[in-house]
Amino acid sequence: MTKQVEFFYDIVSPYSYLAAVQLEELEREAGCEVIWQPLFLPGLFKLTGNQPPQVMAEKKTYLFDQDLPRMARYLQVPYNMPASFPCNTVYVMRALMSLPNKLRAEKSLALYELFWGEGQDIINDDTILSLLGQDALDYAKSEEGKAALMDNTQRAADKGAFGAPTLFVNDETFFGCDRILQLKYHLQIS
Repeated sequence: MTKQVEFFYDIVSPYSYLAAVQLEELEREAGCEVIWQPLFLPGLFKLTGNQPPQVMAEKKTYLFDQDLPRMARYLQVPYNMPASFPCNTVYVMRALMSLPNKLRAEKSLALYELFWGEGQDIINDDTILSLLGQDALDYAKSEEGKAALMDNTQRAADKGAFGAPTLFVNDETFFGCDRILQLKYHLQIS
């Protein structure tokens, strides 16, 4: 039986981007299946009492000027701070909820490339429409889409997530893009 890894993420999270670009290799090397689980990061922060990292000036400077560019170089992926950051990704994340897992992974990676790789603004109906389609845009604006993303965010909090990216294998939690190697090791020995 293939082990499943749940990947809870929000496109607004740069560390989720840096985790996401490692997941195809993780699936291949660890023989697992990654289930992409959109959440709304501000909602998760509210549920858990956490705060975004940019609240503290020193932490923001370290993360965005040093740590993120350094990690992107290490992973050999582009990193460009979007002018529109921080932004409200609620419609994008709802739209992603409407897609089957494999397509959700593909489209999430495309959104990450645009937003964090190229620094483009993706928080608009035109981007959702062109990349994800009319059905996804309609779902993003529906009560069903709203409820689905709220439920998934609550489920993440109930499992113990307090930020993004958070990955779960059964009851084991792995937080952050720098935990993918630990996760791979865990999958290979368990």
